[in-house]
Amino acid sequence: MPLPADLSTFNPANADQLLQMLEGQVSQVSAQWWKANSGAVSGYLKSLAEAAIQTQIALAAGKISQADATDAMNMQKAALQQTVQFTEYMTVVLAQQVFDTVFSVIGWVIYNKTGMNLFPDLVQPAAGVGH
Repeated sequence: MPLPADLSTFNPANADQLLQMLEGQVSQVSAQWWKANSGAVSGYLKSLAEAAIQTQIALAAGKISQADATDAMNMQKAALQQTVQFTEYMTVVLAQQVFDTVFSVIGWVIYNKTGMNLFPDLVQPAAGVGH
């Protein structure tokens, strides 16, 4: 079933059609999240790998001390921790988006059939339109 551009017109005939819509909507939200956030960790890991190799080369050549190398790697460790914490936060954001998406679809389905708005924070019919 193609996704309607406007949930206010979605009126599934059965649970399978509703499930298909829910899966499609959640998939879209998740794909948008992944596109926006996947680069954070991979980009940082690339930077970390480069820093580690540069530290290894400088340490092996005697250009920096073991203490300096340890400090440099501890700063990288702290930066990775920040990246992980950001990713954890963004995962919580995704969970909320999935929750809102699912109940927005369900709210519209109920509203479209009954005119009753069970989730006014998620289902907002245009003024003067509706039941």
